[in-house]
Amino acid sequence: RQSVEERNHALMFVQYLIDRGVQTEIPALEPVRNAFETPRDAIGLALDLERSVTDQISRLAGTARDEGDYLGEQFLQWFLKEQVEEVAMMTTLVRIAERAGADLFHLEDYVAREISAGSADPSAPKAAGGAV
Repeated sequence: RQSVEERNHALMFVQYLIDRGVQTEIPALEPVRNAFETPRDAIGLALDLERSVTDQISRLAGTARDEGDYLGEQFLQWFLKEQVEEVAMMTTLVRIAERAGADLFHLEDYVAREISAGSADPSAPKAAGGAV
């Protein structure tokens, strides 16, 4: 579910660039890390990545404002709001993983209870090719 959401977010950026007449090229991705000592380590990396994305989007929004690109700044507002939610969720998940220790049942129980499939946000920008 999370990877589909991230894909949709990337395609929202692509669609925005297409709509603005910007030539768009999607670069290759670097290999991902997929071996971790503990679940907490994996979740900690996810939290670090969400914080990094938040910083990147904040810098983009700042640049848009500095350049007088009000459409770009407005487009990025949705992503800034989304990042607040993502960082908060990952921060909570790290805490739950730390408390759970080796007992993964507590972590799994929390995820099943608290992290729902959710529904599409009607205020979200449209994704190139449509959201999945």
